[in-house]
Amino acid sequence: MKDVKRLLYVVVCAVFFIGLYILSDFYAGEAVGKYASEISSGNSKLTSNEKVTMDSLSLENQVGNYVSTVSRQEIRLSFLGDITFEGDQLERYYDSSTESFDFTNSFRYITKYLKASNYVAADFEGVMDGPDEDYEDVYDQYGTAGFLYNIPEVAAEDMKAAGISLLQTVNEHSGDFGIDGVKSTLSYLDSAGIKSVGTQKSSNDKRYTIASVNSLKIGFVAYTNDLNAELDEEDAYAINSLDNYDESKIQQMCNDVRAARRDGAEFIVAMVYAGDAYNTEPDENQKALFNHLFEAGADIVIGTEPYALQPIEIRDLTDTNGTSKKGVAIYSLGTFLGSETYGSAGIDNDIGAIFDVIIDKEGNKKARISGIRLTPTCITYTEDDVFVLPAAEVKNNKENFSDVTDETVLERVKAASDEIIPGLLEGTGLTGQYSENTYVVNF
Repeated sequence: MKDVKRLLYVVVCAVFFIGLYILSDFYAGEAVGKYASEISSGNSKLTSNEKVTMDSLSLENQVGNYVSTVSRQEIRLSFLGDITFEGDQLERYYDSSTESFDFTNSFRYITKYLKASNYVAADFEGVMDGPDEDYEDVYDQYGTAGFLYNIPEVAAEDMKAAGISLLQTVNEHSGDFGIDGVKSTLSYLDSAGIKSVGTQKSSNDKRYTIASVNSLKIGFVAYTNDLNAELDEEDAYAINSLDNYDESKIQQMCNDVRAARRDGAEFIVAMVYAGDAYNTEPDENQKALFNHLFEAGADIVIGTEPYALQPIEIRDLTDTNGTSKKGVAIYSLGTFLGSETYGSAGIDNDIGAIFDVIIDKEGNKKARISGIRLTPTCITYTEDDVFVLPAAEVKNNKENFSDVTDETVLERVKAASDEIIPGLLEGTGLTGQYSENTYVVNF
């Protein structure tokens, strides 16, 4: 009886796999029929060299190689300005009954925009040094003692939940709590699943980060020109510092760009914390630094520190093989989330943006920038809350935000949408228009 059951089992399995083979052969034939004539006729998108190689393959393999070669993907890479959690923010998001912080509400209106992106990078201004056990009250274990920012470690999980993929951890606050603060920040981010760039735990660590985004390897390099607190000489490796635009440090950053490329990065993003605070125009040092980074091979250069938006530039670049391509610079992305309010420094320092760079990757060809978009944002405070608003969406759908806006807020989101964001293109020769609350630049 057992032998009969075994035989029956073998027969059923054989029938199943024969049927599977017939179906797969049928659909393969359909695919071959669709593409074979194009391949054999030479009317495909393949180069002559690729066609020679294809001719030596079976027809089924030709189809597979053809699809792989001509397939196109569009990658949305998004950037945010400074993010911090300080002062009034801590007060509003502290629950004394549970002795815990929760920053998720800060992102509640903007998360859908971030999660629509393939990868989101931002500047994290602060250190997660962990609770100070010398204080009995949990709230007092964190906060901003002078300009030293010790941010609750739960912020890492909340930023991840909002859709943030990578954080620039190098800026003026990187050294606020010494080498221990650098290491603990990186540990908290790593535990939350957020990549970092600009600071290192060990002198053996690479000064760049490579992330795989939809199979595209993107290299990130980050440096700061300013530090509130310097580390001891033996710990200086931990922070990528330009040291007041020191020539050797600029060269080191450029070398890191080249090293990331040699390490397999197909696309390079350079992030710099530099410039004059509360200035809406880049200074000559910023411009020179950006030039050096593009010459070293960067495709995108992103600036922060001025706490205000600064202009966009489109660069005409050339690959090492002589092929022309476009590069994109934005000198400052301003503040995305923080304690900045309108008029506190006489500028629009409550206005930021989600800066999208669209990257095309077609088959085996090199990745290219094909477009840029900006979604204007506005930091808004209420008695119990502080959060980021999508400015154009609020302007166009006031009724949906009536519980968190007043006339002042509506004036701010209108200014962001209609004046500040389009104004970033002045003098560039570029134009744009809104589509679904995002300013699309004609590229």
